[in-house]
Amino acid sequence: MQNQSHDIQSIDNDGNLGKPLAPWTYKNPELFELEYEAMFLMRWQFVGHVSDVQGIGDYLTSDIGRDNVIVLRGKDKKLRAFLNVCRHRASRILEGSGTCRGVIRCPYHGWTYQFDGSLMAVPQQENFPGLDRSEYGLHDVQLEIFHGMIYVRVKGDGPSVAEQFADTEHFFEKYGVADYERLEEPTTQIWEVNWKVAWDNYLENYHIPIGHPGLNRLLKETGEWEDLTSGVNYGVFFLKDKPSSVEVERLYQEQFHHAEKRLPDELKGKWVQFGFSPNLGIDLYPEMMDFFQLIPLSPDETMIKAWFYGHKNPTPEEIELRRLNLLINDPVNDEDRELCIRVQRGLKSHGYRPGPLSQQETAIFNFHELLREQIPVITEGRAPRRGKVAERNETLKAHS
Repeated sequence: MQNQSHDIQSIDNDGNLGKPLAPWTYKNPELFELEYEAMFLMRWQFVGHVSDVQGIGDYLTSDIGRDNVIVLRGKDKKLRAFLNVCRHRASRILEGSGTCRGVIRCPYHGWTYQFDGSLMAVPQQENFPGLDRSEYGLHDVQLEIFHGMIYVRVKGDGPSVAEQFADTEHFFEKYGVADYERLEEPTTQIWEVNWKVAWDNYLENYHIPIGHPGLNRLLKETGEWEDLTSGVNYGVFFLKDKPSSVEVERLYQEQFHHAEKRLPDELKGKWVQFGFSPNLGIDLYPEMMDFFQLIPLSPDETMIKAWFYGHKNPTPEEIELRRLNLLINDPVNDEDRELCIRVQRGLKSHGYRPGPLSQQETAIFNFHELLREQIPVITEGRAPRRGKVAERNETLKAHS
């Protein structure tokens, strides 16, 4: 793996922000295909936690988009990742999560693989003259464990997850994330929006006072935040002292201190939020951690997946705080969905041109710069002619 840690640094936000992406980039099918390869297959994707696959043969599967990945613990206790597709006729092999007993077996024709991905047996192999089983193992996928969190990358190279989180790793260490366990099964929603609309929304807090009245009653921003050139950004929020007028929020405020006993003083009274472009949000609370993940389905449809992890053996007070947290944040997710749908509709309006970005939207600008760097055709103010987006992108790459 290529080491590029020396290239990752804090981004200076000098106030001279340009305009956001042109409207055509949020609805073009040809661009969507370029984005899927460059921003999803070639960048690290969160798929779960080591606590999800503890025993030999334990596995989980996770969607990246149209691709699906298996993470499985082998007989040597090592975690490996593979594309979830049989080498014979492309059948999906495993679904959901569970435990393989001894081997991985395709449910279509019974091709059988070892836990290391090698092809072990083929039913009626005499009908495959000259078949060399060593050439038909499962396709390997890069895997990295970062403080117990499992990430995969289907293709390409570049900096590791640890390198990309270089300046912020101490947060995960102090919260003890490596020892967390799953609290409940992930939840999913389908939003009728382009994935970038949803990610733009996640990256800025400018909309909180209007769009999220509950969060606005509970939280205030601190001056601690940072954007990194690796696509990582983070911000820290204080929990307000003034009691909320809404009962569930007020109860959360009153009981918040019970979960803070696990944390050092500098993290008490705070929520910490991470954005890992292009599609993963991480929220660290004293009582739990959640993930907000975008999975692109089409130019105007995105799956939103929410994951929840926390300390093992929680106290009764922490269990109650987790319940209150979900009651507070579930409406936030619904509010974001409605806001994003409004934006997606507006982007289709005749003659719309984007306005300026505020200083509370610098993370959006930096994300858009990352897109422009990886897929230069995105810099075009108008969409290239139909069928020519990929060709134009290659031309711009050649001249960059």
